[in-house]
Parts: sequence; C-alpha cells; structure tokens
Amino acid sequence: MSQNTVAKKTVLVVDDIEQNVMVVSQILRTAGYNVIPAFSGATALGILEKRQPHLVLLDVMMPDMDGFEVCERIKSMENLRSIPIIFLSALHDTDKKVKALEVGGVDYITKPFQEAEVIARVNLHIRTHELELERKMHIDQLQELNSEKDRLMGIVSHDLRSPLSGIVGLSELMKEVQEPVDSEFVRQMSEVIYSTSSHLISLVNDLLDIAKIESGDQHKLQLTNEPISEIFKSVKNIFFQLAKQKNIDFLLELHDENLTIDCDIAKIKQIFNNLVSNAIKFTPENGSVYLKHSHNDTHNIFKVQDTGIGISPENLPKLYEKFGDHQRLGTGGEKGTGLGMPIVKSFVDLHNGTIEIKSEVGKGTTFVISLPKEISSTQK
Repeated sequence: MSQNTVAKKTVLVVDDIEQNVMVVSQILRTAGYNVIPAFSGATALGILEKRQPHLVLLDVMMPDMDGFEVCERIKSMENLRSIPIIFLSALHDTDKKVKALEVGGVDYITKPFQEAEVIARVNLHIRTHELELERKMHIDQLQELNSEKDRLMGIVSHDLRSPLSGIVGLSELMKEVQEPVDSEFVRQMSEVIYSTSSHLISLVNDLLDIAKIESGDQHKLQLTNEPISEIFKSVKNIFFQLAKQKNIDFLLELHDENLTIDCDIAKIKQIFNNLVSNAIKFTPENGSVYLKHSHNDTHNIFKVQDTGIGISPENLPKLYEKFGDHQRLGTGGEKGTGLGMPIVKSFVDLHNGTIEIKSEVGKGTTFVISLPKEISSTQK
C-alpha cells in the first residue's frame, strides 16, 4: 500500500512494554498509518468499545490478561470479530503460534521487529480484510438481487397468468358457440379481450423499460423539439375513452398552443401516460383529471391532478418502489404493474427535472413535474 492508500487506516498496538509500542508505532506512522497505543489488554478492550481500528497488533505475554484472552474477547463481539489481529511475541514456540491462530489471529510477528516485515504483514492483512468485506457486500447485493428476481418472477407469473387465462377462456367460449352470434355478444367479448390484452401489453412494456433502465440502456436522451400541444393531444387521445367509461372529465390546460419543449419525446409521453393512467385509475366515477402546463424563465412545469382517493402519508415515500406493498386496486378494480412510478421517476431524472407529490386522502393527488428548458449536453 502507498502512503496515500493507508493515510486514514488505524492500527491499535497492544503491548505492556512501552518501548515495544514506541518502536512499532514509529514504523507504522512512517508508513502513513494512524496508531492507537495501549499498554494492557483491559485498556485495549476499553478503546475498542469506542473505536474500531482497521487492524490490531497484539502482544502475547502480558500481565493480568494475556493476548490470547484479549483476542478471544474481541472475537466474541459481533461488531469487532472481523477486525484482523496479528500477534507479537519473542516466543518461537510452535504451540503458541498454533494457539494464536486457533483463537482468531491471522498472523504472527516475532521480536525483534523488522520494519519491512511489519509493514508488509500489516498492509497484507488490512487489504485482505477490505477485500473480504467487499466480497461479503457483493454477496449480500447478489442475494438481494436474487430475492428481487424471485419476487419479480412470482408477481409477473401471477399477473400474466390471470389475463392470459381470461383471454383463452373467452376465446374458447366464442369458438364453441354454434348458433349465430349477435353483435352485442361479440362487442362485449371483444371489449373484455381488448382490456385484458391492453393490461398484458402494459405489463410487458413496463418490464422491458425497467430492464433497460437498470442495465443502463436508457441513460441517454434522444432530444427533439416538440410542440407541447401535440404531446397533450396524444395523451388525451389515448385516455379519452378510458376516462369516458368511468364518467371522468379529462381536461387539458395549455395557455400557449405554440410552445415547444426540448425532450426525448418517447420518454416524455410515457411520463404523462403513466401519470394520467394512474390518475384515472384512482379517481372514482364523476371525478376529474387535469393535465396542465405553465412555465417560468428556466423551466416548463407540468401538473397531473385528480380528484381521486389520494395517497396516505405513510405510502408517499414508497411510491417509487418497484412492486411495493403500497400497491392498490383502482376505484374500478383496475390492476397496475407496480412499475409505472419508478419509470416516471427515472425518466424525469434523465431530463434533469424534479417531481413533487401533493396528496390528501379522499380529496386527490397532484404530481408536479419541473423540466429545464435547456438540457445539459451531458444528458444527450
């Protein structure tokens, strides 16, 4: 390790002979380490209650409490047991060396101390300890990802199976009808198949988007200059019929038809599609949903506002969690994928924008999105 690498590393040196502590401390400080001296096992344990060094150099032969007992005490404590301990002793007895390793030591340095050996062994075991911590961290991350994958597969399997079973069942019903079928029956069956298929497409699209986001494929923007009025009309065309089915007023408020916005048009449309879809889903019949635009000198400000059931304060922080336990059915029994809001947040962040949520249970929710008029070249 270079001095820059070890600059903030701390070693606890424990020996009842002051001269030994001074010699080892000087060697370590010259190499760039911080040193904490201790002249007894009890003192060392007291220090460890308050500070956690990166390594302990521990003398074997000390009065009252020898190094073996100190080591065993350290290894018995959950928060300290991973700290590497190197024993120090003039003894050449093989049994002592074996016992040092048995009680939890990682190495053994004999006196008189050789500067190069002390530095090399301390460097080695601190680095080995760091690599072990990194390995455990990566294992924990992999286990967490694996658990999330299993959970995702369970949710996706369930969400795909139900609508697919419905489509198959309806298709079999229509296939088995022998006598002439009236147009109303066909229309009703077609509406159910269309609604179910739309839910499947939404689920698949959200899964693909989340996969792209997490793999880094969505980290760049394809910027174009787009009329805001055309974006609003596109969103309304998609959701006008859905709102009408629930007798919900879907209103646009855009005061300047000629305004344009620099954006990734596909991602911007998906932001509004997801937010408007949620607004309609969680608004009961005879309610209202608004898509509004305003601006100031530096930002375009969009609001998606509804008169729906609102979001409880405890669920607001969970809103961007994938498949969170805050997921609910819509006021008409509509299901969601649990992925829409994480996608919205990711796409807003890509535009260097912000999203704010205001909600009151029983009165409605407003999402406020602020996007800069000029997007940094680093986002493109």
